[in-house]
Amino acid sequence: MEIQPYNKRKRSTMVDLTPMVDLGFLLITFFMLATSFSKPKAMEVMKPDVEGDPAPYPQSKTCTLMLGSRDMIYTYSLPDEMISSIVPFVDSIDYSPSGLRKYIQRRQIEVEKRWGLRNMLFVIIKPLPNSSFKNLVDVLDEMLISDVKRYAIEKANTEVDSMIMKIVKK
Repeated sequence: MEIQPYNKRKRSTMVDLTPMVDLGFLLITFFMLATSFSKPKAMEVMKPDVEGDPAPYPQSKTCTLMLGSRDMIYTYSLPDEMISSIVPFVDSIDYSPSGLRKYIQRRQIEVEKRWGLRNMLFVIIKPLPNSSFKNLVDVLDEMLISDVKRYAIEKANTEVDSMIMKIVKK
């Protein structure tokens, strides 16, 4: 018996990746169908009914934020019985946590001391004509952060507002 030399046969080094492409598409399809996409979150804004007069709300439970230019907020709070000779104290704050947030928290504590409930603060937001939309969104975000349950967006159209706008313009 004769021993024959080992016949070396060349093998191909190519790998067929066609099944991997199919597997990749199957995985992509699976994750697209199995994943829940994040839903956009919108802030819920409740609008009052047009009918009827709104219930009276004591001024000592409210604070008014007038959104001005140059990223400034002008605030005032009125006494429950408004006397025509009283000129309200107007304070200016900014949108920082040490400005707006601290002011809202201070007003919440004042309302809690006087009325017994912290969630009774009613914030009236009055954007002035020269304020920006970004400022309004920042204030609405702050209402959410500070857990203010009652707030409204109004036009600056009262006598006190016009008096304050004259003070602010000076």
